[in-house]
Amino acid sequence: MKNRYMLPAKYCIYSLLWMACFMATMAQAQRQPVLDSVARKFDRFRTQAFQEKVYLHSDRSGYLTGETMWFKLYLTDASFHKPSSMSDVVYVEILDKARQPVLQTKVGMADGKGNGTLFLPATLPSGNYILRAYTNWMKNFNADFYFHKSISIINPFKAPDPQVKPATPPPDAQFFPEGGNLVAGVTSKVGFRVISAEGKGIAFTGAVINQHNDTLARFKPLKFGIGHFHFTPQSQQTYRAVIRDPAGKITIATFPAVAENGYTMHVADSLENLLRVQVNAHIAGSELPQVYIFVHARQIMAVASAAQIQSGKAVFPINKNDLPEGINHITVFDANMHAVAERLYFKKPVHTLNIDVHTDQSQYTNRRRVKLDIQTLAAASGKSSDVSVSVYRLDSLSENTTTGIGDFLWLTSDLKGTVESPEYYNTNDIHITEAIDNLMLTHGWRRFSWEKVLTDQTPVIEFLPEYRGHMVKGIVRGPDGKPASWVMTYLASPGKITRLYGSFSNPKGEVFYEMQKFTGTASVILQTNHTTGDSIYRVEIVNPFSTTAASLPIPSFQLSASHSQELLDRSVAMQVQDIYYRDQLEKISRPETDSAAFYGPPDEKYLLDAFTRFPVMEEVMREYVPGVMVRKRKDGFHFLVIDMVHRGIFDETPLIMLDGVPIFDEDEIMAFSPLKVRKLEVVKKRYYLGSLSFPGIVSYTTYHGDLGGFPLNPKSVRMNYDGLQTQREFYTPRYETQQQRQSRMPDQRTLLYWNPSVTTGTDGKQQLEFYTSDQSGNFQIVVEGLTNDGIAGSGRQTFSVLQHNN
Repeated sequence: MKNRYMLPAKYCIYSLLWMACFMATMAQAQRQPVLDSVARKFDRFRTQAFQEKVYLHSDRSGYLTGETMWFKLYLTDASFHKPSSMSDVVYVEILDKARQPVLQTKVGMADGKGNGTLFLPATLPSGNYILRAYTNWMKNFNADFYFHKSISIINPFKAPDPQVKPATPPPDAQFFPEGGNLVAGVTSKVGFRVISAEGKGIAFTGAVINQHNDTLARFKPLKFGIGHFHFTPQSQQTYRAVIRDPAGKITIATFPAVAENGYTMHVADSLENLLRVQVNAHIAGSELPQVYIFVHARQIMAVASAAQIQSGKAVFPINKNDLPEGINHITVFDANMHAVAERLYFKKPVHTLNIDVHTDQSQYTNRRRVKLDIQTLAAASGKSSDVSVSVYRLDSLSENTTTGIGDFLWLTSDLKGTVESPEYYNTNDIHITEAIDNLMLTHGWRRFSWEKVLTDQTPVIEFLPEYRGHMVKGIVRGPDGKPASWVMTYLASPGKITRLYGSFSNPKGEVFYEMQKFTGTASVILQTNHTTGDSIYRVEIVNPFSTTAASLPIPSFQLSASHSQELLDRSVAMQVQDIYYRDQLEKISRPETDSAAFYGPPDEKYLLDAFTRFPVMEEVMREYVPGVMVRKRKDGFHFLVIDMVHRGIFDETPLIMLDGVPIFDEDEIMAFSPLKVRKLEVVKKRYYLGSLSFPGIVSYTTYHGDLGGFPLNPKSVRMNYDGLQTQREFYTPRYETQQQRQSRMPDQRTLLYWNPSVTTGTDGKQQLEFYTSDQSGNFQIVVEGLTNDGIAGSGRQTFSVLQHNN
């Protein structure tokens, strides 16, 4: 009997479809707040943990002691690779095989660019070293984010340490299931990387075996010891990997553990501009059908989506046009917002700076002019670029290298560990797509913790960005050695130019001095105001360089006897240049400095040689300085400065300085011989120096700016301190006439040209010229560049110089 309440079949179908749509809409409405919340938290964390990148272009990669390394620094933000003005200082170091610094320097930056030099002293032993660069702000994050480059230094004046051939350690085999997990019964793509102790990939054949020694999968690398295979693990099984090198040596490696339950993911690329991300869920007895996916690149959120797990899987189609260029991090979260799977995907950059480099000839003879044309092309057309140019002779120490700034910014700076031959991944090799995917599988990396993002944890910031020049950090300690807070401190550098920096210690005892335009090595004096009882405190300078090092492999150093003559010739050439051109080689480019004192034009200024000289300072003050009233009381002399603003007299002691160093006892300055003083200046108004306030200033300057033998308080700390390095000028001779070419002055340059600051016009063109030397051989031209829009690239060209026979 037909139920009179039963609807016709077509109405039931419509009802079911409507209900499904309603449920899908409701599900999407529930998901969206979660996606929006994560996006907001991610953006908040990104702004709080702003990232920088430093790239260093050195003139070459191999040196002799006695030579000078020339380098250019490019500082960018980590997201868009645009020149960063956040930090004004970059720290550059050379680390030995024990990862201890052997050379350090600080380089001033302007608009994200700077350049400098490092002289390599004869105290350095021959070996391989790590050249690294970073900012003070970057010290808040992992040292792996610093710029690193391997260089070789040979000391021709010192016999190398005996080569003790260590026992060859077994290769390091690592396996990386796609997404991070192996789950029983689920087929996964497994990436692998097998490298030597020096971090280089090796050739080998491998197999996966179970506890019964059954071979279940075989594999071999595609490039650089890296590759992948597919594998379906089974429950209650254990696995090992067997690695056999070309010599037949076998290594047994640990294989990832297999979980009974969990999530896996698989990313499938297609030519239809679509990326298919499949999430497989194998969760026993779970009622958690919801999964989320987030994709970001260089801390830029690109995709946020959610899906239902149906039949044990969820599929996310991603339009590749929605992905930023470079390395994308694909992270899967379960319904409880726990990260359960992650992998990387590389979208090859289209916006690159193609730099065409060519000379007017392919061959030259000695002492001839070389015309070099530089043209920036393609995606960066219409944009001016800042490029650095190096021209050097190729030999066994300075080899032909093709790794550049683009490889660093787009690839190695965002990957964990050492990437072998990163320039390969920018080629058109037939295996390049597979090789890049293998690299993404085996070099996972993240600059932050998702847990910190989702729980709104504020990043711990210990090191401040240096916005306005180098910042000196100190710690004030009391007699018990513990940090002391709210103590007034001063840092002064004695000299003819009065420079003074002041700071109150914070609750941690820290003091900070922003030392703008502080260059070269100078004596600095740190002290507290001991007239207020602070003489029991001392100020310690904190080492401004990073004390942590990345765990990067340093290749073992091998010096082949077959290169001895080549190295001898280069050593002789270096010594000849030093003997004949020392004055030109040591020429310093002095930066423009403000010769005025930090307090600006004084209200009163006295050059004491223009007056009758008195042997006693009291007579000088009373006779010549009306702006300062000198009073002598039972406890000694007191200075009172006239307040020209309020037409009164300050009732507090002014800031008294000698060559920029604060003097806190008027009796001491009154006992000082005025015959040693060249100049006296008075500021007759209240002056503010940071958080400090002074009721006027009385400043004395000696003839040599060296305190003239004035006795400092024994609690003061005096030390030599290295500021920002002064700039050296690269010297290259010119041979424009026959007489100059026939000069008997030797020219043994192996580095023909170095220019860290070449600007191309909006047409992308620039022409340079330099001259060959008496050295013959093959020479390499390397050009590195970056536009203000963050588009980076490199260009290279070689030419030869033939020995001219007179």
